[in-house]
Amino acid sequence: MILRIVFGRLLAGRDAAALADLREQITVAARSIRGLESLLIGARRAPSDTEPGDPPIEAVIASVWQDAESMVAATAVDEQGRFLNGRLALPFDVERADHYELVSRTFAALPPESIALVRILRVRARRHDEARLVDLLRTQKARLVDLGLVASHVGRRVTSDGGVEAVTVSVWPDRATIRAATGGRPDRPVFAEELAEWRDRLEIDAFDGIEVTPRLPTVSGPPLLILDEQLRIVDLTAAAAAMLGLPTADLVGQRADVLFRPADDPSAAEAWPSLFAEGALAGEAAWEVPEIGSVLVRYLARRDVPIAGRHSVVVHRWHDPPPTGDDLDRALREAFRFV
Repeated sequence: MILRIVFGRLLAGRDAAALADLREQITVAARSIRGLESLLIGARRAPSDTEPGDPPIEAVIASVWQDAESMVAATAVDEQGRFLNGRLALPFDVERADHYELVSRTFAALPPESIALVRILRVRARRHDEARLVDLLRTQKARLVDLGLVASHVGRRVTSDGGVEAVTVSVWPDRATIRAATGGRPDRPVFAEELAEWRDRLEIDAFDGIEVTPRLPTVSGPPLLILDEQLRIVDLTAAAAAMLGLPTADLVGQRADVLFRPADDPSAAEAWPSLFAEGALAGEAAWEVPEIGSVLVRYLARRDVPIAGRHSVVVHRWHDPPPTGDDLDRALREAFRFV
């Protein structure tokens, strides 16, 4: 997968607040673009002591593509006019575009409905320490999630001087969260001491912005899955598919004991038979979705509901409270009109 980061300016006085108003329009337009997985769009007012009037709006668009062919087909010919201003109806003046091989993605919460904070950390490394740097950025994800991270994308590229640049594009709920995560130093990386040897070769940019995920179903209704006796998913709501990070059709037929399993604990699948023995099962999972990344969830399952031989699972993203029996009852009532 390809991570493409385009820097430029938003036109017509658009700012981050305007992006929130454009979210639905951009989401609908993006659904028709083959190979486009997601968009992160950020904006900030540039500091300006020389230009009269309002300062210009600096902006960034970080897009994830399934393959280079799809990306080139959409952006190679007049990206600014035909793709951004045209198909996405996003008034954007392109200054430069950088491309990275996507090596890791993490999702701990659904895209925030309000304006979020988009941070871009770029670190330049020499070839001999590239693997160590990229592995460090990837393995930080669990601790970042604990500090409030919503989503992250880690990429790498070879630079013109033969070195390597690693990049992390991350989404945080707000500036207060990143201030707390950095110990009151939002201009520094989270876990700055771990990147100390690269401190002179790193840059951080921050923008207020939105996350657009055109392939995910619209979140509506309860996040509920229905399993059969072999623990296969036989039905699920659009909200559950959104929580799990895949379209509904891609999830039907998958086994829950494989899907809901911590990535670092292969034995966790052995817990699922207890659903039949005890009638209920609660847990946490961090699972790898092919071509998507790590999705972190909490779940609660109950046997023989809504009918004998069918079993219900209510699922929450990591940053939401763990689901309770009341949450499952409420989801069943909403989905099946139970009394």
